[in-house]
Amino acid sequence: MERTVVRCAEGHLFSTATFPMQNLGAGRIGPGRLIRCPRCARLRSAVPADLAALSGDQIQRALRREAAEFLA
Repeated sequence: MERTVVRCAEGHLFSTATFPMQNLGAGRIGPGRLIRCPRCARLRSAVPADLAALSGDQIQRALRREAAEFLA
């Protein structure tokens, strides 16, 4: 299963199985999605992380830390 590394509004890095961005209408507000952050266990807005700005270790840790669900 393909995973996307994301960063929550608090700056925590983790991964999620789905992060649909292409099939959203004009009514969508902002670039983020609500996902329960596995670090702080709160619903947070999360956006895809800039992988070029992360170290290999940061990416590997984020891939091991998985979000429980995709919410909105």
